[in-house]
Amino acid sequence: MSEDSPTSGDSVDDTAPLQPPWTEVTLDDVYQVDFEGPVRHSDSADAAELGDIYRKVVEETRPSAETAAFRVYSMLAAIMGMHFKPNEPNQPFGAMVVFADGRRSAIPADFRDAVGVLAEMAERSEHPVLRARLADICWLLDRKRGRLGVAAATAYVEIVSRVDAGPLRFRFDTDQTGALRHQARDLLKRALFIGRGTGMDKNGPSEAQKLVSDLRKRSVEKQQPRPAQMFGHLDLYFRISDAAQVGKDVETLITRLPVETDLHALVDLWRLAARAYHLAKLDNDKNRSQSAAAELLVTIAQRQPSAMLAAHTLTEAVGELHGVPGTKDRRKELRHLLVDVQAGIVDEMSSFSHPINLEEIAKSVEARMQRLNLLDKLFVFAALSQSPDPAELVADAERSISEHPLSSLFGVSHHDHDGKVIYRSEGAGLGDSAGDSAVRHQIARDEGIRRHITASAEIDVARRSIVEGHYLSEEIFVFLLEKSPFVPRGLVMTYSHGFTRFFQGDFISALYVLTPLLEASLRHVLKGHGHDVTKMDDATKSQEDRTISSLFEQMREELDSIFGRAITTDIENVFLKKPGPYIRHRSRMDCCATANRIRTTRSMHAGSSSSFACCRCISIGQASSCQSTKTPHGRRVESSTRRAD
Repeated sequence: MSEDSPTSGDSVDDTAPLQPPWTEVTLDDVYQVDFEGPVRHSDSADAAELGDIYRKVVEETRPSAETAAFRVYSMLAAIMGMHFKPNEPNQPFGAMVVFADGRRSAIPADFRDAVGVLAEMAERSEHPVLRARLADICWLLDRKRGRLGVAAATAYVEIVSRVDAGPLRFRFDTDQTGALRHQARDLLKRALFIGRGTGMDKNGPSEAQKLVSDLRKRSVEKQQPRPAQMFGHLDLYFRISDAAQVGKDVETLITRLPVETDLHALVDLWRLAARAYHLAKLDNDKNRSQSAAAELLVTIAQRQPSAMLAAHTLTEAVGELHGVPGTKDRRKELRHLLVDVQAGIVDEMSSFSHPINLEEIAKSVEARMQRLNLLDKLFVFAALSQSPDPAELVADAERSISEHPLSSLFGVSHHDHDGKVIYRSEGAGLGDSAGDSAVRHQIARDEGIRRHITASAEIDVARRSIVEGHYLSEEIFVFLLEKSPFVPRGLVMTYSHGFTRFFQGDFISALYVLTPLLEASLRHVLKGHGHDVTKMDDATKSQEDRTISSLFEQMREELDSIFGRAITTDIENVFLKKPGPYIRHRSRMDCCATANRIRTTRSMHAGSSSSFACCRCISIGQASSCQSTKTPHGRRVESSTRRAD
């Protein structure tokens, strides 16, 4: 669907959506119209700028009835306005605009039935920017048209050459820097990608290789670090020049640069030199370049006023020294320095809150807990929170990223209480489908909000209702848990102790007791279903039980078949997976600190997640026991409660 095409909801009667005018373009239209007229004298080397010219002509001359010129100019405006993605050889053009409701601007696939029309215009075009885009899309849609692929590569080289000579200019190029710009790098990269499909010995790709090498050498001669870096990486990627010579040229440039040169630019140049020497199999030079880059990063970190930025830069420095012989002591020194710097990150962080009115949810829970006996209340408590469907979690996360792209545009680093980075989430980007890392981060955020609401408005309200109306002792939970297939017989008293502490408000003890028991219960249930939960060390010929991480990695299908994917995914998100509470693998002190925040600050998501984790253990164990408890047992529990009162 094009952005020019309304959805069915836009029409009064539910007819099919209108098609863009350019879908009706024919060869006769092309022959009747001077399609290149609006841009023939343009000095722009930017396809989007030519697209704006065509779009302006279409808007100013919109006829009452469609004409050949209107259709042709609309087509060219859509083609020239595509998003150029030079780093993707198989999908170099994408939609410039994608709306949340599914509408989007044009993409190459929309013109699959018009390849002949595009080919005719490509062969007749004189402006190299117009010719390059038309020929490239034709070859992209029909690889049998190799001649047009070569024509596109040749046109890309012509654009860069004419920009370098002066007749053409890139958009926003006010300094007239010629071809030493990233736009020229992108066009030459596309020409070289085409050459991989048509042959590097063809005129266009071969000229592109020569031009890349010339621009790289010119960047070194003119002492311009950024262009040297751009064209150096492009040279190495396509193996155009001798890699060892590229490394030497980069070092020559570094020695000639003035003292006030930006240190980040120097780091990038040393990394380029290391890559070149690596390709040339010159390990000593590669290691020397990596060490130089690492020391520059340390210098940058020492000048940083921010602890978070300094920690990030030191992490990069340690990474640069990875695999470099003879740097073990230096890496150890930098790691100690990193820990000291990370201690200051906490001082730079601040919390923010968004109030949520949970009164209606709390009143609903209170109403459900009224006039019930203890057994029924425990059953209601166990059923308070239902695990969400994993597929719905992913769908909701992808929809949230699509509707609010700026919130997931950049990557995120997750820090612990000491400032250490425990997980990194990638950004979702723009225009493309979100990656797994970005989706996982969004799911963690959504689930954090859900757990906070559940813990604050449902779990805590129900817990208070139970303890205010009944005296709970460990004997009551022992009676219930003895009938639970989730609780091993030898751990009934321990579980009962954890349950009692939770309902009495001692969340630190409850978290500390119940969290380690989850692993034993999962093994117990798996063994009860006939599964082997041990692993053998072939070297020592010894066996041991699998940890909870091993159970989820090696026996996930078995767990899903017993508990269902919703519950196992919920357990994984709360106890095991990063980003998230990651409760099972925290240190003991961290668990206690987190549990203490439940008591002192109920609004914090970390505390809510820990309370939710305890409730999840209680729900699974208690629900199974309640379901197997008959009415006489319920009377027995209620009568023991009355005697306790």
